[in-house]
Amino acid sequence: MLAVEQKVMIETNLARARALGRKELARYMVQPSYRNNWLRERFTEEDLANGGSDRFIDAMCLWGDADTVKRGLCAHFTAGAAHVCVRPVQDDNDFAAQDRMLKALADT
Repeated sequence: MLAVEQKVMIETNLARARALGRKELARYMVQPSYRNNWLRERFTEEDLANGGSDRFIDAMCLWGDADTVKRGLCAHFTAGAAHVCVRPVQDDNDFAAQDRMLKALADT
């Protein structure tokens, strides 16, 4: 059974989505186990430098309007996932935004 954790943002502003993604992923970027896994997945040290390349952030975070994010989540199931753990990404302590995202994605 394949399980996937997916960080999601209902955010259509490219710069803001990537900034939120970089902030969210910063805690993982310093962990050797995560870095080594990403390098095995064909990301490069350059992709992991300076908060992550745009290519890396876009691969790790689903962002866009609700329909775009839903399509991205459904793609995991199409690819064989049996479970997708949705991890909303929002500004610090903006739990209302987190709740709005989960509600918008609930029928996926």
